[in-house]
Amino acid sequence: MKRNKRKQSEVTDNPNENSPDMWGRKKRRKGIIEYGSGDSGSRSPSTQVTDNSNFPHELLTGATKKPSTARHPASVFPAGPSGVVTSNPTPHTEYFSGAHHFTIYKPTMIEGDSTNERQSMKLLAKHTIVGAEFDSSDHRPSCYPETRLDISRSIQSWMRNPARKHKILWLHGPAGVGKSAILQTVAETEADSPTPILGATLFFSRPNSRDDPQCVFITIAYRLAVIYPPYRHYIVKLFALDPRLIEKSMREQFKAFIVRPFAEEKLMDGLHDTVLILLDGLDECKGEEAQREIISLVGRFSLQYPTSPLIWLFASRPEPHIRGAFASEGVQLSYEEIQVFVDSDQARRDVETYLRASFAKIQKRYPQSISSSLQQWPSELDFSTIATRSSGLFIFPSTIVRFIGDTAYADPESRLKTVLEVIESTSSSGGGCNPFETLDALYTRILSEIPRDVLSTTLGLLAMYAARFDLGNFALNCNWLGITQGRAYGALQRLHSVLEIPEPQNALTEDIQASHASFYDYLLSPSRSGAFYVIAPEIVQHLLLRWIRILLESHSIETSDVDVTRIKLSWPIANKEDRLHIQRRSFGWSLDLLMSVLDEFVNDSVRNEFSRLAVFFRDLDFGEVVDYVGMFNMLVYPESVFAMNLKHWGVLRTIPLQSFNFNDIRFDLDPKIGRYKERGVSLRVAWGTAGQGDTVPVWERILRYARIVNNQGEVPADFWGTNLSDRPTWKADLQKNLATWTDKAPSHPITMLGRGRKSCACFQFHVPGELWVLTLPCVQSS
Repeated sequence: MKRNKRKQSEVTDNPNENSPDMWGRKKRRKGIIEYGSGDSGSRSPSTQVTDNSNFPHELLTGATKKPSTARHPASVFPAGPSGVVTSNPTPHTEYFSGAHHFTIYKPTMIEGDSTNERQSMKLLAKHTIVGAEFDSSDHRPSCYPETRLDISRSIQSWMRNPARKHKILWLHGPAGVGKSAILQTVAETEADSPTPILGATLFFSRPNSRDDPQCVFITIAYRLAVIYPPYRHYIVKLFALDPRLIEKSMREQFKAFIVRPFAEEKLMDGLHDTVLILLDGLDECKGEEAQREIISLVGRFSLQYPTSPLIWLFASRPEPHIRGAFASEGVQLSYEEIQVFVDSDQARRDVETYLRASFAKIQKRYPQSISSSLQQWPSELDFSTIATRSSGLFIFPSTIVRFIGDTAYADPESRLKTVLEVIESTSSSGGGCNPFETLDALYTRILSEIPRDVLSTTLGLLAMYAARFDLGNFALNCNWLGITQGRAYGALQRLHSVLEIPEPQNALTEDIQASHASFYDYLLSPSRSGAFYVIAPEIVQHLLLRWIRILLESHSIETSDVDVTRIKLSWPIANKEDRLHIQRRSFGWSLDLLMSVLDEFVNDSVRNEFSRLAVFFRDLDFGEVVDYVGMFNMLVYPESVFAMNLKHWGVLRTIPLQSFNFNDIRFDLDPKIGRYKERGVSLRVAWGTAGQGDTVPVWERILRYARIVNNQGEVPADFWGTNLSDRPTWKADLQKNLATWTDKAPSHPITMLGRGRKSCACFQFHVPGELWVLTLPCVQSS
């Protein structure tokens, strides 16, 4: 057969012959007759008959062809019943001048002018999310060698399994756990594979403005058009018919770019069995509704067209709306999931591998900066401190490594020391030197997404957990703070990437857990968290007002008594026992914490509200509430604004030990003894961390301590299994030991709370490194 010049046409007698296939294989392709538009904008009969495999060369060379006056190709090559177009020489065409006796098998007719191809690709490129592809110039770290192998192998197993049950894989885990690094590694590995299946990648990033949902499927289409010529031909035809497709809804774009070519026209049949589309950071795509729609479109497509070659790999944080979208009807059967755990054994080993290799590189990079006298750098203790604090969260050690190895300082020894100091103090080292800058930026961004009208509620809840004052379960804490169930979940809606939040049905047995302790460290450091510092005065003041109201609700002026069952619950609890437990705990902790707050947290509103409690405290039986109140904070901060008010109201005074009448002890009520480590922690540093100890309201602990104080040695081992009621002398033993102590220190001060029979006495005992506080119900006889 005689071939005309390439610019005019290329026709072969055998459709499988010759021309190089862009994928290294010779495949038959379905014929498409297509009409392009001429320069004038009207339909032109100018066409080209070609094997699809030659099309990319037209695009690359930029060859152009002037409009022709030839007849409509349909009249030149009428198709027979078999779909084979047979030559029919006629003087009306210039395409095959001099050619005869040949057959064209399923031809593809495309516009000869490559201007259309260039314009179509430019149009796509103009509306893609720039920098979102895995190989873009925007650097994204991949997994460190020999780490995350378990997860990578699971993903590869799914990708390469032709018998896979689901077309979608969802990889999810908390913020900073390394999901993007895992997907970056998958993409890089797949791109270098001898038989790659990677079609398109899209890495969302809100800070880098890679988050426009309107451009998601345009970006995917562009990448697919670059890689697969049949798809590019389809795109050229698509834009020739509808160049304004890029302005249509995401749903319409999905139909045009995904459903029609891969499900209806089946462009990849016989060419590619699997095409992977990878989307990382779906939670960073702008708008929760858009995120849900992407999941819905892909999920329904995967179920409706199970023979499509497309498989989808998503990665995101486990946000509630995303989990809900995957669980929705029409999507829930389309996917499987892999969870990236933070504190797993494998994650810890991977972090250690990364840290050891990174420290070795730093040491090699700065041989003159690390003392030669050091046998090991860092020491095993220092290494263990960093590795343990990382808890498998890769963002933590990677941030530290960048900080220590900073070339601007070239002083890894002192930088390591700074890191260890910061870890110890859980706050920035100051001077603008923050080794957790990346981690802090991530937490700040997450919190910045919380709506302003609920932020105060969010920070109030976080203050309780960060300061370790949570009461044991989520529902209890919400009632303590006066937060309804709906408002509580609304306030935490954006924090599922950093918190594990129990479902409502488990709220009485489970509590909030941080995915990583560094989140609470961040919240407790004003220099790191800034506007999200949870111990800011205005947040504490709001909590104080709530606790004052709890105490006021429990008090009845008419009956002059205090009853915790009067306390109203913002999150109603049906079970009477659970309800009473919440009321008692809310009352006790409110009373306790009011006594420990420093003046710096008290404004006029708090003072005015607290003044309403004068009658409450005069009616309160302190002997009955010693189970609730840890008097430690009252003794540590006797000059606090609340302590001064109690003195003014006549319910707090200090007397010498020798003035206390031990016959005034009330044995009908249980006492309380608490042991605290003397760490000297001030509320001005970390509000609420002063009282670190265990409290056990049993006489055994009191007797044990009394014997130690009086140098009588430990309580016999057999004592702990004995019921006190079986020891008839225990009351006399207590009085005797306390009297002995009085002889040794008669002027030792004790604090008396309450009036008359509604009193208690607070004693302090010091032993090396510890402070013990004993509270005894009593009657003030004078």
